[in-house]
Amino acid sequence: MYLTLFTSKIYFGKTNCSFCNQSSYDFNQKKYLFDMIAEEGKLHRILIPEHGLFSEYQDQENIGNISYKDIPCFSMYNKETETTGPEKWMFEDADLLLIDVQDVGVRYFTYTTHMFLLLQFLSKKFPAMPVIVIDRPNPIGKNVEGTIIEGRYTSFLGQSGMIHRHGMSTGELCDWYIRQYTLDILLHKVNYCTRHKHFIPPSPNLPSMQSLEVYPGQCFWEATTFSEGRGTTRPFELFGHPDISFKTSEQISQLFNKKYSGLAFLRPTFFMPVYHKHKDKTCCGWQIMIENPVKYHTLTGTLDIMRWVKSMATEIDFWRPGKYEYDSEATAAQLLIGDDDLIGYVNGEIDETQILDKLISAQNNWEQKKGYYR
Repeated sequence: MYLTLFTSKIYFGKTNCSFCNQSSYDFNQKKYLFDMIAEEGKLHRILIPEHGLFSEYQDQENIGNISYKDIPCFSMYNKETETTGPEKWMFEDADLLLIDVQDVGVRYFTYTTHMFLLLQFLSKKFPAMPVIVIDRPNPIGKNVEGTIIEGRYTSFLGQSGMIHRHGMSTGELCDWYIRQYTLDILLHKVNYCTRHKHFIPPSPNLPSMQSLEVYPGQCFWEATTFSEGRGTTRPFELFGHPDISFKTSEQISQLFNKKYSGLAFLRPTFFMPVYHKHKDKTCCGWQIMIENPVKYHTLTGTLDIMRWVKSMATEIDFWRPGKYEYDSEATAAQLLIGDDDLIGYVNGEIDETQILDKLISAQNNWEQKKGYYR
């Protein structure tokens, strides 16, 4: 899988700093890329994203600096300080930066922000340093969904100018960052050319392709008081609340299943998270199942469910209160959804036609821009 990397002139003989995690794995050699580079004596340090080198940490957990087989590993994530991101000393003895992480196609998946911060930093401090990115395909395909994040809601969960579901590969996304922010970067893309049936979870709460397929829309539940399924074996597929009645769950399932017939359906159910929101409490809610991942629009599906829940379960405080990320005073809804009109739709303040028109316009504009990076 990595043969084209190891034989490329830009890589050969260079010492490198690698931004990677457990998704950086060669199924042919049955080895991690960082192990193969270390065996050559060319790996100086590993930079690791949120969740850790092996995705062993939960969301928003601070990760200490560690050592892996005597290779120093430094966390790019600290939820409580402004030190999240690279520092100059990390690159002073390296010839290049190698990026190999599995993105999941959504702007609030924090690995994409880590990549942006690395590119931005090198553009300012080491503009002559080459960057090699393993150009992994987008696991949920080329579909585009959503709107452009409003500038005042830009944060670690979404950079200015980015749409909810971008439909780009890892390399295309790096290209987009470079052009969007006019970064001075020497980018070299290495095609990820191996097809395989195995799945390595990119993060602890995206354990399957099913969770990836629902994630663009279902991540919005993080902005509410509802469990998004963390602490279960089906995160983002299962969601609910201890105070929702089964009758309400059934009613909303009927509404959803009629509107999205043949695309996706809701199964009313109960579940109990063993950690995170509503730990050890029985939650009533749903499991969402996608029948046609190409045609189902995950954002509109989740927004409709949220709108119905908010109007039918008025006794529940719906939105998660308080600030959500260290670098912003905005609420979780403002940072994750990133669009006041979409929030207004959930609150019943804006009609569906207006929202659909806005989505179609934003998605068409993004599709035109996206074609430039293919």
